[in-house]
Amino acid sequence: MGQGRDGGPTHVRRTRYLFFRAADDGPVIGVSVLLGEEVPLDNEELELLRAIPADHWVAFDVAGSAPTVSFLAKHGLIITNGEEPLLRELRRRDELLMSPAWNRYAALFHAFTRWSDVEAVVAGQRPIPTTPDRWPPPPHFHNLNDRRRTELLLTEPARPLYELLRRRKSTRGFDTEALVTLEELSIVLRFVWGCQGTLRIRDELTILKKTSPSGGSQHPGEVYPLIQGVEGVAPGIYHYSVEHHALELIEQLERNDAQELIREFSAGQEHFVAAHVVFLMTARYARNFWKYRAHAKAYRAVLLDAAHLSQTLFLVCADLELGAFVAGAINEQNIDRRLGLQAFAEGTVLMTGCGRSAYSPREPSYVPYLPPRTEMT
Repeated sequence: MGQGRDGGPTHVRRTRYLFFRAADDGPVIGVSVLLGEEVPLDNEELELLRAIPADHWVAFDVAGSAPTVSFLAKHGLIITNGEEPLLRELRRRDELLMSPAWNRYAALFHAFTRWSDVEAVVAGQRPIPTTPDRWPPPPHFHNLNDRRRTELLLTEPARPLYELLRRRKSTRGFDTEALVTLEELSIVLRFVWGCQGTLRIRDELTILKKTSPSGGSQHPGEVYPLIQGVEGVAPGIYHYSVEHHALELIEQLERNDAQELIREFSAGQEHFVAAHVVFLMTARYARNFWKYRAHAKAYRAVLLDAAHLSQTLFLVCADLELGAFVAGAINEQNIDRRLGLQAFAEGTVLMTGCGRSAYSPREPSYVPYLPPRTEMT
């Protein structure tokens, strides 16, 4: 396929990652996974989309009227071989979605649940709604009251793990006058994201052993520490090289700039801004999808991996007497852009962090709880 004299497209095809939905009152809506946006479609545009194939290219000048084809292409509903930056980027995204193949519904979920430039409303900034449609909330305990109940032993193991589990908590206050040591950061990175062993399965296939489980032993997770308070380490954004157990500098920052980035990335959640290290957790999707091609559970495994890693972080930080947090209400697209990640190749999944704890009025004080026991007669 060649280019037109002006570098414009000569051929088009429909993306396989296209959905439609019926509007409540109006036209059919085209759902563009490539751009994460919805596009109202008139009858001509809808018929054109149905006519253009997804499995092979057709000539631009026979696909339909040029303005309509251009409109659909710029909204990521069809792919062209044009060389405009937007058309090139959409073609690249479509190719990444297909090789290795994403499950269509996973791609849809991924594209429409990622934030950009959102300011989150933090609990406490406005009253908890008590309108009849939202109050009361579901009960905090759930029992099957018509079932026979067998009470279990209230065992209190005197071993370090169980003490760690009791101390594990989310931290929302960090001491801005203190620093995390380089040794503490090294321990966190090595025992949360670091490699503990390798196993060569065959040529070009080696699997890693880490301290958290991973679907299919693929470990797609990467971590980019955003550092503002570590002894001997300049504030900035780094990549953690698992192979070398080393920090790779991406961008050096002033401490104030690092704090502004944390505020932006966390959708304005002010209580995380003072964290000494923020860990930007991403996934290289091809690590899972080459094995689980277009599999309905492959993307779920990526998200579960991130959850496992965050819990391991909490336990390691509890042992080091550091505070830790995990945040899902984040501006993933802002982080992706700052890290220079390619859409659908690698993307932000979760944000965690740690540091020296300090008092925060936003940290709850829990009353110890023991399950009630039936009195013996």
